Amino acid sequence: METIKIKGIDEEIYFTTSSKGLPIYIWKNEYANSFYLSLNVKYGSIHTEFKINNKKYEVPNGIAHFMEHIKFNVDKDKTANDLFDPLGSDINAFTTYKFTSYLVFGTNKIEDNLNNLLDYVYNPFFTKDIIKKEKGIITSEINMGKDQPFNNLHNEFNKCIYHKEKYKYLISGEVEDIKKIKLDDIKLVYNTFYHPKNMFLIVTGNVNPYEIEKLVNDNLAKKNIKDYANPEIEKVREPRSIVVDNLTINTNVEIDKAKIGLKIERKNFKKIDLVKLNIILSIILASNFGETSDLREDMLKEELITFMDTARYVQDDYVIIDITMESKYIDEAIKRIIEALNDLKIDEEEVKRKINSSIATLILNYEDVESVNNLIQNYLIYYGEIIPNLKDIYEDITIDEVNEVLKGITTKELTVVKMVKDKQ
Repeated sequence: METIKIKGIDEEIYFTTSSKGLPIYIWKNEYANSFYLSLNVKYGSIHTEFKINNKKYEVPNGIAHFMEHIKFNVDKDKTANDLFDPLGSDINAFTTYKFTSYLVFGTNKIEDNLNNLLDYVYNPFFTKDIIKKEKGIITSEINMGKDQPFNNLHNEFNKCIYHKEKYKYLISGEVEDIKKIKLDDIKLVYNTFYHPKNMFLIVTGNVNPYEIEKLVNDNLAKKNIKDYANPEIEKVREPRSIVVDNLTINTNVEIDKAKIGLKIERKNFKKIDLVKLNIILSIILASNFGETSDLREDMLKEELITFMDTARYVQDDYVIIDITMESKYIDEAIKRIIEALNDLKIDEEEVKRKINSSIATLILNYEDVESVNNLIQNYLIYYGEIIPNLKDIYEDITIDEVNEVLKGITTKELTVVKMVKDKQ
């Protein structure tokens, strides 16, 4: 078993790989009185086209989320809840564009909880009746989601940004996509992607790492796990341009909402590595639009906004910057945000403040079993490995690197999506 030292924070993460190929990451905290388990599949909503041995396959949109739902069925009479309720544990799951995660939070009987988690996720119980029943449930969920303004705003924003990337589609799929899902599709996805070598387990809490390793090996040894298919995800060639530069949606909202987005080629930042780029973009957005920014304070004082948030997504070929807001004077608010995007700035003192604040947050994350679990999960999904020297990376950032990123942020490909109250 390997020990990964988290530099500058006096923490460590244990790492091992099970005999069946499942990577296991364990954070031990002897003061924790609870534990958090996540069994993660590197399969999300964007992975609908893939090859196995040069043979192409395509499955309906929404199938990753559909799989998450039906995996809760243990057999025709039992669900995962029946396994965990007697233990007093909370279970959940979620699907993103890039991965699916099965979660357990508990305070006792970790061995039973971990065995149950492995048993139900690695249980290929699928029937036509279950699929038929779940189609009705997920269809209702999709329709309910369309009543949520910010969800709709996000979905329409993605359609304005992406020509071909699968991010333009709902994680859940549309109702018509769900109708297309068949038993053979489910079996194909499960057999291809739900393999220990395409998954990883994270255990955080007051645990013995060697006992966890033994338990996982003993559990998986009893399962009939076939050879890994080693699928190849089809690469999408996404054009540089946005799809639509301005979209207005007339609908039933109390307060108008908007998203302003930039689509920037990743090569604009080729001198900055991926980890630093994510950090620096976050610092720039926080400084210009965050809770303590002058712009935000002015806009709140003028009652020009009631809500504002920012996000950045660093992908293979593109960086997406996304500013979301709610305003009774939406056009004026949009104008102010675009002006700010064309005049982004930050000085060295502000960079140092933001870095110190981020380091403090990083240290605080290691006081909570769920936060550490999420941190490890994000490392593995977005960077492919644990980043043991993150504190050093923060401290190593220079104002020249920040200015290099600022120089690369252009508003050439800018889209505005408005959601306004229907006047009819």
